[in-house]
Amino acid sequence: MISYTGRLLSLLLVPLITVAAVDRPNFKATARVKQHFHRTGEVIDGEQHLLKVIVKWDAMSAAEGYELCHNCNHISEETGEENGDVDGKIYPIEVGGANMCGGQACHVMPGAPKGHNKFHLRVKKDGEWSAWSNYQNFNVQEPGNFDHEEL
Repeated sequence: MISYTGRLLSLLLVPLITVAAVDRPNFKATARVKQHFHRTGEVIDGEQHLLKVIVKWDAMSAAEGYELCHNCNHISEETGEENGDVDGKIYPIEVGGANMCGGQACHVMPGAPKGHNKFHLRVKKDGEWSAWSNYQNFNVQEPGNFDHEEL
């Protein structure tokens, strides 16, 4: 039989050994849009209708990696859980190095179509993926800097 003190001690230790799930990211992104240029500075022939989108966000502490889902409509905005098959493109993103732009985590995506481009982000910490973030939408029409725009 466990004493009252022993039971109380076991209840107090449970929160110390319980592993918390990875929090859903609070994804607040900005986008910079450029045309496709040759190194010479000329617009690439045949790609005038395509743009390069650079999505940037604040790096998250203890992140081991990120995934950015472009134009994914299978993600619940309420919970961040996936509903069915992937219907967009998921980009794996390593932490640091080439995936840093002006001190922020980023992803450079050439070939973005004009119009609404929607992104969800998730982060990997302690070997586990978070749920997907709420979306960030950018109405890509021409080169420039853009903030999230509601659909």
